[in-house]
Amino acid sequence: SGKDLRVLTEDKRKIIPHVFECSFGVDRTIAGILLHCFVEDKKRGWNWFKFPPRIAPYTAAVFPLVNKDGLPEKARQVYNLLKKDFDVFYDSKASIGRLYARSDEIGIPVCITIDYQTLEDNTVTLRDRDTRKQVRIKIQDLSRAINKLIKGEAKFTDIGMPIK
Repeated sequence: SGKDLRVLTEDKRKIIPHVFECSFGVDRTIAGILLHCFVEDKKRGWNWFKFPPRIAPYTAAVFPLVNKDGLPEKARQVYNLLKKDFDVFYDSKASIGRLYARSDEIGIPVCITIDYQTLEDNTVTLRDRDTRKQVRIKIQDLSRAINKLIKGEAKFTDIGMPIK
């Protein structure tokens, strides 16, 4: 390469290293990310991961509010719509509070809840992992809104109608 590969030792001697390991393994990187993103939260009552949306295990989670009255079917439709563009998780096997807690624990940035209002006006509740704030958004706008959140182009509170 024509470059001087010698290094200066503590006693001011120049030597050429004969062993050089350019890879330290992915495990240290993963451990560093996990440690950096881990949140101990006594207020919530559970610990969770605050992964940046681009490296979260799933981009979003879709949940029906209850397992009856056509909500699971509508939730599956929303899930199928979003899975074309994002890594999306679907679950319906617990109460909505428990589903939110589970998704927080593994670091999913946003949760989408299908409720009775969804059947009336085709809007869903979008919940932010970090602040736990919720907004209503039309199903047709979900992909674009999630994409903006992932890229950091929009704040959560600016993508839908706030829920109090």
